[in-house]
Amino acid sequence: MIRRSPHRLVLALLALLIPLGGSVSCDKVKAKLQRLAEANKPKPPPPPEPALTPEEEKLDKTLQDPNLLAGAAMEEEVPKAQVFELNKSSVVSILGYHDFRDRGGSPMLIAADRFRQQMKAIKDAKIPVIPMRDLLAWKKGEKNIPDEAIVITMDDGWQGVYQYAFPVLKEFGFPFTMYLYSKYVNIGGRSMTWDQIREMIAFGAEVGSHSVSHENMTSKRAKRGKDRTEADQQLWIVSELKDSKDFLEKGLHLPVTSFAYPFGNHNDVIVQTAQQVGYETAVTVSPQKVTWDTPMAKLSRYIIHGDSDTNFKMATSFHGRGDAGSEHILAADAKDAQGNALVDLKPEPNSSVTDRRPVITANLTRLGSVEPSSIKLRVSGFGNVPARFDPDTFTVKYQVPHKIRREDCAVSLSFKRAATAPEEVVTWKFKINLAAAYLPKNDEVPLDPPAAVPDVVTDKQTGE
Repeated sequence: MIRRSPHRLVLALLALLIPLGGSVSCDKVKAKLQRLAEANKPKPPPPPEPALTPEEEKLDKTLQDPNLLAGAAMEEEVPKAQVFELNKSSVVSILGYHDFRDRGGSPMLIAADRFRQQMKAIKDAKIPVIPMRDLLAWKKGEKNIPDEAIVITMDDGWQGVYQYAFPVLKEFGFPFTMYLYSKYVNIGGRSMTWDQIREMIAFGAEVGSHSVSHENMTSKRAKRGKDRTEADQQLWIVSELKDSKDFLEKGLHLPVTSFAYPFGNHNDVIVQTAQQVGYETAVTVSPQKVTWDTPMAKLSRYIIHGDSDTNFKMATSFHGRGDAGSEHILAADAKDAQGNALVDLKPEPNSSVTDRRPVITANLTRLGSVEPSSIKLRVSGFGNVPARFDPDTFTVKYQVPHKIRREDCAVSLSFKRAATAPEEVVTWKFKINLAAAYLPKNDEVPLDPPAAVPDVVTDKQTGE
């Protein structure tokens, strides 16, 4: 094999390049050849790796073991934490009680045996009773509660709560909340003592505030004297809310975060002030169920009366399952064998209407028979109302006489199919679109005036 020196290779390349392009300058050719020579220079060998220590050699062999990764793959996979998903479809009924006695009953007094029957009915119906704190946690998105549940509350602080209701609640293991007002705590007579309150708290009861004086907080009329000025009214509202909270927290050494409006009366100023002084929830006396959309400061309650089971039936009647106290309450969406509504209701359940004086009707044709004298209609905000029953059309009808001021309207219709038959109840609610009620209608203006003016109650008559 013949070897050529690098110099002879360079001369040979020059001999080839010059004839091909005499215009190529010698400098450029030399530069190109220089770069070519530099690229062809042999690279120096890498420096030898330092010798491994015995420990490093052992570790290197371990890492090169083919069974190492196979063993790791065989390890059990750690289960991932389950993602919490909030159930916003739950429905809660808050029951509101006041005082109790051994027998008899009146709107604000419940007989002890009647109360026990109600609690047993809830237990037998397997409707969960949850504490107010669980309802609060659900509304804050922190935990789930049962799809249907009940919260029990007791207002004022009567001795009868401790004497008659507390033993029953302990028997059935039901939690409850007491709403106390400062001027009726530990003052003797029929008021509960601090020791009685603490004993019930030890059982698991919660305590909320019911103001200082239990006066109507929306009224400017002082209990003694003239009307309060705007400034004095605001200071008084702050005192009723904050002083009662401080009083209970100091006496019981626990946080008080829930408030019950006296008589259920409240307005935007009271709601905002309650939130500012530290209340997270507040309850009213509006007989409706609490849903995810119910404001925290306006949690509805069914006030349970001692002389009527209507509110108890409404409260314990959940979607499609009837109530805890009777097998004869009808769901508003109950169907007959052919799938038709058993009772046709207007306005329809859960609908929204713009008429603030709606006509409420219930067609009972599919019931087959009904005892006219047993028919009773109750409308929230109006109480029991004089509904008319048409025996020809089997329709109960009532024209609301005054404009409804609230967004929600709850209706309860009770009746008997025969004089000796048990009472049955249908309950439903609808909404008033108050914003739309004030908007001008798009109906065309008629060219001619109507032949007759309908008989309606004017704003002047209603005072609105």
